[in-house]
Amino acid sequence: MNSAENFMQNKQLSNQADSQPATQPLQQLLTRPDIWQLANRQRQPRTGIATGFRGLDALLANHGWPRGATSELLVDKGGIGELSLILPTLAEMTRQGRMVILINPPHIPYAPALVQAGVQLEKLLILHPRGQRDQLWAAEQSLQSGACGALVGWQTKETPADKDLRRLQVAAREGDCLHFHFRPGSCANTPSPAALRLQLKSDGEQLALQLLKQLNGKSGQRIHLARNPDLVRRDQPLH
Repeated sequence: MNSAENFMQNKQLSNQADSQPATQPLQQLLTRPDIWQLANRQRQPRTGIATGFRGLDALLANHGWPRGATSELLVDKGGIGELSLILPTLAEMTRQGRMVILINPPHIPYAPALVQAGVQLEKLLILHPRGQRDQLWAAEQSLQSGACGALVGWQTKETPADKDLRRLQVAAREGDCLHFHFRPGSCANTPSPAALRLQLKSDGEQLALQLLKQLNGKSGQRIHLARNPDLVRRDQPLH
């Protein structure tokens, strides 16, 4: 091999070595669950998990609750039967043998109404972590565990930081878990990484819903749904 051929071979090897460090970090970035890839999103089937309300499913871009994502439910005043909205989905999760976890519910869930709706109580777990830091840890661990079908959390008096909301969104995606997050109605004007945001209000015997935000779909629509006020015993607050 002459000197010219040797030079060219060494240059090719050097170029290959230089390209490997740049390629590897890029591949690692593309596998991160918190990196949103438009091309991949467009190829994925847009199917959600049925809400149990045909009218609501028709308004949602995925025709149901977004999978592995956070759905924020904004309520001005609790105890209006807001659990009625997610009860059909929670019941279906327990029938499939998946755990449903409630974290710091403000009132005692009314067990007879849950059973009547089809919830299998042996698959229902209620956690009461103390302080926002412990609540965030419990929620994150549960969401990404892969053993939880749905997690329902209630915002405490302290507003969570945006980075914490994003951590929960990523955890839900990693564990392919439904995450329902009840927050005060005053949060409607603040940005959120949630895939879906609904505002809930009481209107007689019905729940009045407004779609504030949904990925890949329209917002601003309104709908009225039947509710079950017996799902919460407001005479026994927990906090």
